[in-house]
Amino acid sequence: MSCGGDTSCGDRDLVRTRAALLIWCVPAALVLLGVFWAQARPALWIPSLVVMGTACLFNARRCGRLHCHITGPLFLVAALVTLLDALAVISIVWPWILIPPVAGTALGYGLEQLRGLYVSR
Repeated sequence: MSCGGDTSCGDRDLVRTRAALLIWCVPAALVLLGVFWAQARPALWIPSLVVMGTACLFNARRCGRLHCHITGPLFLVAALVTLLDALAVISIVWPWILIPPVAGTALGYGLEQLRGLYVSR
């Protein structure tokens, strides 16, 4: 099934719902807050990135949204790296944690402009 012009794909796309505010915008705001509040960074970033990553993977599976195939894994890896840094298993400066998901999000949306919103299923 191809979702290039299929309205049913758009109907199943969580990005197009009001829930997107809670699923992605609130967590993204908490990640941004963590940029400025270093002491709370792990507590803000880990659950926020897990929620966004899980929702992206669910949405990629649900409707085939192209950028969600890219961002879902990146958000989850960023959550894991944040956890490992917080536990002192690794040491990494915070910008290097955020660069891949931010760049991946920009890449994903850019690819959607070139290729279309949905991946063929």
